[in-house]
Amino acid sequence: MKRLFSGSLRILDGFRRLFINLIFALFLIFILVAIFKAEPKLPDEAVLLIKPQGQLVEQISQPSADAFPLALPDRNQSKLRDLTKALEAARDDEHILAVKLDLEALQHTSLAKLQVLRSAIEDFKQSGKPVLVAGNAYSQSQYYLAAAASSVFLHPMGSIEINGFSVYRNYIHSALDKLNVDVHVFRVGEYKSAVEPFIRDSMSDADRKSNSVWLSSLWHAYKQDIAAMRDIEAVHLQDLLDHQPDFLAQYQGNAGALYKAEHLIDYLGDEQDAEAFLLKQIKWSKQEDIPSISSKDYLKLASKTESKQADTPKVGLIVASGPILNGEQPAGSIGSKTLSNLLRKAQKDEQIKAVVLRIDSPGGSALASEVVRKEVERLRAAGKPVVVSMGSVAASGGYWIASTADEIWAQPTTLTGSIGVFGIIPNFTRGLNYLGIHTDGVGTTQMSAAMRPDMPLSEGMGNMIQMGVDHIYQRFIHLVATGRHMKVANVEAIAQGRVWSGVDAHRLGLVDQLGGLQGAIKSAAKRGGIADNYQLEEVKTPLSFPEMLAEQLLGDADARAQLQARWMSNDSYAALLQNTALQSILQPLHLLTQFNDPNHIYAYSELPY
Repeated sequence: MKRLFSGSLRILDGFRRLFINLIFALFLIFILVAIFKAEPKLPDEAVLLIKPQGQLVEQISQPSADAFPLALPDRNQSKLRDLTKALEAARDDEHILAVKLDLEALQHTSLAKLQVLRSAIEDFKQSGKPVLVAGNAYSQSQYYLAAAASSVFLHPMGSIEINGFSVYRNYIHSALDKLNVDVHVFRVGEYKSAVEPFIRDSMSDADRKSNSVWLSSLWHAYKQDIAAMRDIEAVHLQDLLDHQPDFLAQYQGNAGALYKAEHLIDYLGDEQDAEAFLLKQIKWSKQEDIPSISSKDYLKLASKTESKQADTPKVGLIVASGPILNGEQPAGSIGSKTLSNLLRKAQKDEQIKAVVLRIDSPGGSALASEVVRKEVERLRAAGKPVVVSMGSVAASGGYWIASTADEIWAQPTTLTGSIGVFGIIPNFTRGLNYLGIHTDGVGTTQMSAAMRPDMPLSEGMGNMIQMGVDHIYQRFIHLVATGRHMKVANVEAIAQGRVWSGVDAHRLGLVDQLGGLQGAIKSAAKRGGIADNYQLEEVKTPLSFPEMLAEQLLGDADARAQLQARWMSNDSYAALLQNTALQSILQPLHLLTQFNDPNHIYAYSELPY
């Protein structure tokens, strides 16, 4: 027995040494890669390749602090501002002869973000340089950007999938009932629908009405944009999409011929045909192929040539992207402590004269939202104006944060408002009892076991939570009324958890200006008294040492995500988790696991768009 024990110890010690040596070897590899990684070079003449991966985001998501130090991002993402900055720099760069769009890896993205990138593409086209796109097929998001190109190629057997916008949810009330699971919901606001999947088996009339309004607004914008880019009538585009079988029958099922005849594309051909076309456009006469440079490499080179003067006053840009949670959170989520620290950092920086807070969030913890909003208030009190720029969505807690800023900017297709609050408490007592598991004990107060999920929620605790929800809702209403200089009654009339498009929010007074990030930056500079001379500086949390090493080894977050995708491609369990249908079914349960408000009260809007 003694020999067996000592042998086991030796084996364990061997594994320990092997693990330490592997970590050390990886560390040396990271250092060598960081030192010897080749710097990109810009050819004398080149094509700029814009190749968005996954979703367009305001901020690349990073793993949580408790993850393995070199854990990979959860999904492919491309930072929207990096793509627009590359296009902006390339517009007047004599080395860049054209832009080529590769949209194959672009996933579903909100219209507001697509509009930003489309605007950057069209600004580039003002230089007279061509923009080419070629694809075997285009999804709805992909086609929107493709339509902005100078020349659109589609494979002769390819397709364009434009199905419109919709909101469909899986309602799990009956399933929870069969599992003997109770979900106690406390809410204020007729339109606060994030909790409906737990308490209903179908969409409520109020939610259907609210969704129909903003969906129609966004769909109108999508159609008008496509019509303008492709020089066709929006009414005809709607007719074509509504009656695709009838139109396709006219071309004997040849979808490519239909798309070309209807001016949705310019040419039928594959990537080689498109490449030959581009070479003719730019009058390329050399024998070798024209070089291309990725937007990531090009942006690295462009950033090195930017002239920055140390004494130039600054507009600080702070990005708040993702669900709002308490404490410190990684990029891609809004941590109350993390974001508050950035706001304090901007306050202490004497060169920063004004701040633009870029919000792209459906909300989350009511407490965390208030913690951040209070820091915005302190920043303003310190004499630094704060201008909010809304991305795709700044709703519920996202709007709470914005409510008392000096000025709020939103895009016409931003989703905002959703001024409402709810509390949600799951309870498993019935299910456990059914399995023969019972809970009993003693406590020193009537509330000792009030929040246990394995004991029934008492009427008193339920009343307390509802009173808290009512109180926080009234605070939300009054904050908005004060911040937007509105009457409380007028805010209450447009609150109730209802979601509004940017256009409607502007009409109702929830938003001050319609426009994108650049407009908000200029307004902030003007408010800070530096409109004639300023530079923009992003205020952000520095990367940790492991994160910096990972970036040097694997490139940006997009590259790491691709590596992860390849690594997991044969993992059936991972494939199951990534299944879109399964995600849709499990989405309502996300609310029960993601948030960490100590009061269990949330200002959150579940927007599947």
